[in-house]
Amino acid sequence: MLVAVGLTGIDWTTHARSFRVNMMPNGNVNDCSNCHVGPFGGGRRTPFGEAVRSIVGGGTNRPFWDAALAALDSDGDGFTNGEELGDPDGDGVPTPGAQVTNPGVASDFPDIVEPEPEPVSTTLHIAADGKNLTLTWEEGGVLESARSPQGPWEAVDGANSPHQVVADGAMSFYRVGDGSGGQTFTLRLSAAPGVTSGGSGSGTISIDGNQLSIHVRYSGLTGDFTAAHLHGPADVGGSAGVLFAVDGEELHQAEGSHAGAFIGSGEVSDDTIEALLGGKAYLNVHSSASPGGEIRAHILP
Repeated sequence: MLVAVGLTGIDWTTHARSFRVNMMPNGNVNDCSNCHVGPFGGGRRTPFGEAVRSIVGGGTNRPFWDAALAALDSDGDGFTNGEELGDPDGDGVPTPGAQVTNPGVASDFPDIVEPEPEPVSTTLHIAADGKNLTLTWEEGGVLESARSPQGPWEAVDGANSPHQVVADGAMSFYRVGDGSGGQTFTLRLSAAPGVTSGGSGSGTISIDGNQLSIHVRYSGLTGDFTAAHLHGPADVGGSAGVLFAVDGEELHQAEGSHAGAFIGSGEVSDDTIEALLGGKAYLNVHSSASPGGEIRAHILP
């Protein structure tokens, strides 16, 4: 560490330690700018650089990359350091072909790749004969009904395939589920912690088994919409990695560049369900003005 003393006091000049580039997975991709604002090292540290310094102290060559550092989201962009460096579990072995981004820069984060949807195992068929409807389905499951696509859903008592219903004038929706009826969460979006924004939004998220349904509208973003995800697990006001992307064209309906809606459903992981039921998930809407998230809502049971 170089110390320069002058009449105005003490100026601490930070030097890059180039050997640390080889002590992190894929460190050579961003080189010294992983930890420093300057591309060639030196100068002010990035948030990731501060996290590294908190572990190694001064100019030591102490190992610092581990599962704990990999699990942090130092730059607050919704992706963990491990996800950005291609080593999500922090074991020091990068995932082959992983997209590498800078863990210290919030505007640099991995692309979201939507997985191919799996074939639906149970399909509900409806045949109409005047007002008489015949509902048939295969491969198990419980027939459920609701007055709205967002629920609440209730199992139809004694329904077996084929099942007869009469269209009595009231709008009804049917699906094949697990019979639990699921659970619905109401949420309101507002400015993310540390962000000034007049953006807002509201709606519902429902889960039934591993099926998630979303019906949320937002408006008033300061910047252009860029992405939106469910994140978790995290406490209220905290940050965590992405659990489920809701910005694909099958869910996101843009209304200009500063407003839109998320409407539709998709299958989610057990981890996502656990975070939602435990009050450890939040919906985060990203924009060009706030890449780490402009408005968000923590989802509470």
